[in-house]
Amino acid sequence: MHIAITSLDSLIRPRLLVVAARHALRDYNRAVHLPRALGFPMGQKLPSPDIAHKELLARERALEHARRTHDASWSAARHVAIMTALLHEALLLGTPPQPPAAGACIPLQMAANSACACSTAACA
Repeated sequence: MHIAITSLDSLIRPRLLVVAARHALRDYNRAVHLPRALGFPMGQKLPSPDIAHKELLARERALEHARRTHDASWSAARHVAIMTALLHEALLLGTPPQPPAAGACIPLQMAANSACACSTAACA
């Protein structure tokens, strides 16, 4: 669980992506959406939240790199789907919310638990 806290605290993403992932959490169904996010066939046994979290984190970082480098293969819908699954797995791991510093970018974890997200130009 300690790894999940550290890894989500280090993610700072654009507000629109975070808000979209937060809203998608309401309709998230782990049995349906996690296999799609991880590229598993529908009948395959789902990994534990810890293993899924690590895999999703690696995929999200690759998507973020593609977004920042303006790679044509980047998909906003795919990025939101991976971020939604990542937030859900973090909730399953019991990641406690951390209060942000005043005037700082809000990490992805906090944005999942509040109405705010990063509003500075450094997060874009």
